Amino acid sequence: MEFQQMLFRVQEALSPDELQDMVFLCSELLTLKDLSTVTSGRELFLLLEKRDLLSSEDPSLLLELLRIMKRNNLIRLHFDAFPQANDTAYPQHISTYRQLLYEVSESICDQDLKDIKFLLIKTLPRKKLEKDLTLLQLFLEMEKEDLLGEDNLDTLQEIIASIHPGLEKRIVQYKTECLGGLVIAQEVGMHSSASYTPDPLSLLTPVSSVGTMEDQVDRLSLTEGASEISEDNSHHLESTSNSSSTDNLEIQQYEMKGDRRGACLIINNNDFTAGGMPNREGTDIDKESLEAVFQWLGFEVLIEQNCDRERMLQVLRDLAARDHTAADCVVCCVLTHGRVDGVMGVDGKTVTLRELMETLSPYQCSSLYQKPKLFFIQACRGTNHQGAVFPQAFLREQDTLVSDAAVPRDSIPEAADYLLAMSTVPDFVSYREKDKGTWFMQSLCYNLQLLVPRGIDLLSILTQVNGDVSKKTDKSGVRKQMPQPEFTLTKRVVFPPPKTRPPLQ
Repeated sequence: MEFQQMLFRVQEALSPDELQDMVFLCSELLTLKDLSTVTSGRELFLLLEKRDLLSSEDPSLLLELLRIMKRNNLIRLHFDAFPQANDTAYPQHISTYRQLLYEVSESICDQDLKDIKFLLIKTLPRKKLEKDLTLLQLFLEMEKEDLLGEDNLDTLQEIIASIHPGLEKRIVQYKTECLGGLVIAQEVGMHSSASYTPDPLSLLTPVSSVGTMEDQVDRLSLTEGASEISEDNSHHLESTSNSSSTDNLEIQQYEMKGDRRGACLIINNNDFTAGGMPNREGTDIDKESLEAVFQWLGFEVLIEQNCDRERMLQVLRDLAARDHTAADCVVCCVLTHGRVDGVMGVDGKTVTLRELMETLSPYQCSSLYQKPKLFFIQACRGTNHQGAVFPQAFLREQDTLVSDAAVPRDSIPEAADYLLAMSTVPDFVSYREKDKGTWFMQSLCYNLQLLVPRGIDLLSILTQVNGDVSKKTDKSGVRKQMPQPEFTLTKRVVFPPPKTRPPLQ
């Protein structure tokens, strides 16, 4: 009875559109004839129970459906008593193919749907197209006509490429991962083989840190008015017979031509009374500088104050739940205390950087696929002081210069298109002046204003930040700091120069 009451509460919380989404996702588990009679969540659940696909002993299918539909709130509200609710290794009932189609439908607006129907007008019967079909219902009609299937995505890819090129990349990714690594070489119209990769997290470039990054940056142009880099994904790097390949290396740029630059989330933790730690005086100066600079760069700035562990993760989940299709990238700035095993919420509990960053992974936010995800972290990575020749000197001058301690080595997640810019190298503190803000964030804001209008890419700007911060010291001359960017970026990040003047002096 308790399980049935829980199912009743879930079906009451589902909208008609969400019910149709569930019906579509279950269309490989139940017959279309049975599903055609479903008008409520109760009827769907009864069908699933009749087929032994859902029970109080095994609610994993319903949990999977709710996760795919991003209704995690229903899981938290109604499934606490079930061990499967927190089981990340639950069995997969819904095929990756079905999930792909659902993901595509979530990114298609009403006008896009009209365009898709228009492109299918000579392929599907006009009578069906004139019906008020949703995109998922249209997919079912395409499957009936053998125009769409698990290994038959060419028609869908061709249509999506015409109206939504970003989504076409997701279909290509599916083909690469799930169809034995078969990739279409579009320049010649022939098939080429690629290694099978069951998990997109394994597709990433290795983590690059300061040494590797500086070698890479050496090859980038730091001059104003540098020539435009080709953005054709099929472009290959070539060397001429008279020059070395390094001399002719061109690194592509991420596209920055969207309707909007993207969202910039700033998590500003100051009041650590609940966590039993000192408050972070001066952090509001960083927050205001970051807000001004990223608004100037064209970002929608979102500010969250004094977040505990769960709130930090939730605001990132909320960010991931947004539709970033029209955005170029996303930025997250975290200003907080740290420990060896992670950044801290104001409750004193930690969030590992992997937890923080995986909220924006392709699995959690498909509309950020192949778009840069930029994290700027102001927190320490240990309790050691760089260049502290006379440790006793740190007992003096505590009035204005303080540190935030510390973050883990387990830093960059295994995903492409990430940048993690840390305020310091592992095992050391980073500094915050109560009346001026932090060395790292203030240098970052200054150099963004100075160098973005000159067309300088972000990694080069961060190299300049490294240089500026490395020269800073306290009055005693013994406290030093060295920032460290780590990244899995596959292209250069070059923000378009704003048309207005920089916001700060």
